[in-house]
Amino acid sequence: MDVLLLHTLTEDLASFLSEVTLGDLGCPVPCSARDVGDLYLHLVDQNVSVATAITGEVDPRGRQVDPMDPTSLGALDRRYHGSAGLEVGYRWTARLMENAFASVTDTSRRCRVAAVGADVDVARLYEEQIRNTVIHTWDIAQALGLPYQPAPGVIRRVLWTTVLRTTQTPPVVGPVLTDTWPGVADDADVFACVLTLLRRGGPARAGAGLHSAGSQGGR
Repeated sequence: MDVLLLHTLTEDLASFLSEVTLGDLGCPVPCSARDVGDLYLHLVDQNVSVATAITGEVDPRGRQVDPMDPTSLGALDRRYHGSAGLEVGYRWTARLMENAFASVTDTSRRCRVAAVGADVDVARLYEEQIRNTVIHTWDIAQALGLPYQPAPGVIRRVLWTTVLRTTQTPPVVGPVLTDTWPGVADDADVFACVLTLLRRGGPARAGAGLHSAGSQGGR
């Protein structure tokens, strides 16, 4: 299956993680009990869990030197010239996940992801990962005081997935996922609706992240 959009979004998130310094690891993430370090660990765990669920291969954690547990986060002092280097470990696990999705030829195949707690088809899981990547990019951006707003088509895709999850509606796969939503206000308002549905308080910051093609904005 095509994973270009997911790759673009994970690169966006990696770019924000590259801004994290060692001093930022303890910064609280808004609307969450996590700090930045906790959220990073959640991200890499989620990526690996999805990859192993799709491929059925053994969990690859522990094979790399990049931080994968809370105790190793504090050891990142001089390796990355002042930054925490979180984007390195994140990109490694994101590639595992993307390669797993790319290997799928039948997107109706079902697999079980521990975090979901139920069998889910690969197409739906892909949409969930797009949603998760976008919202956690917003989380990191907010914790760092940086602006972020996804591209318009991504916002509407995430809104659709969020509505499906919130209402427990059976998944619909096809063009409807990327259709525009007539009658809805501008993109910032649509994204604010997504954040509200996902219990992120307050509107999205004005403007957008300038880190990759997955987000938009002006200087």
